[in-house]
Amino acid sequence: MIRTPLLAAFTLLVAAPSLPQPAGHSAAPSHGASYRPIETIRWTYDDEGFHYRGAVRQLRFRHDRSDSSIDADGHPDVQRIVSSIAHAAPGEPVAFSLAREAGTIVCTGRAEDGGRGSGTCRFDPDQSFAAALASRGIAVDDSDEMLALALVDARLATIDGLAESGFHVGGAGDLIAVSALGVTPAYAAELRGAGLKNDNVGNLIAAKALKIDARWLGEMAAAGYPDLDVGKAIQMRALGVTPDYALKMARVMRQAGEIQ
Repeated sequence: MIRTPLLAAFTLLVAAPSLPQPAGHSAAPSHGASYRPIETIRWTYDDEGFHYRGAVRQLRFRHDRSDSSIDADGHPDVQRIVSSIAHAAPGEPVAFSLAREAGTIVCTGRAEDGGRGSGTCRFDPDQSFAAALASRGIAVDDSDEMLALALVDARLATIDGLAESGFHVGGAGDLIAVSALGVTPAYAAELRGAGLKNDNVGNLIAAKALKIDARWLGEMAAAGYPDLDVGKAIQMRALGVTPDYALKMARVMRQAGEIQ
């Protein structure tokens, strides 16, 4: 796991999506319980401002205090949806659905000026998916958490593939994070192939959130930092250490040693 409060907080902020919170706290359903449909979801397709990358148009879903968005990149089903909204005439009815392992989101609404749109959705959780998660030791608290799993397109194959690679997905929060970030067995193998030793899914999530990859690890090795352990790699990447900076610092340290 991440060993400093700063890095733990950073990972939670970067890696985890906005988790839906129920309007009133209730006990988690038992493994045999059914999850209720949710009919109060609001969707929008509009420009959202981000201080680090300007205005970005995203498909966004809001329910109670949750606020989740889906980028079209890498999601063909979402690409088709946003294309149909963008090409619809203002005022024209819009209908679409997202079929995910965690359940189905069915939405209706209207197109708006400038290729935007908005409306409402209903979510029907997939009870068999929840049962399959329970059989793998993952408990889902409620329908809101099932919705979060659907929005990040959580899949059983991700859990099983990571388990085969030695990474245990211990709860719904971990599954939401790995699904939102695209943490895969192939990514874990890439890091291991680059010499990074790690068998903890929390560190794997942090590494993906920080964009640690084989190229960066190779460049850091060439700069004088071979065989970085995962904790050190996460700390250096979080602090913005680049291979060029590391190389310059190594030269400074060598020169300081020569002077002494």
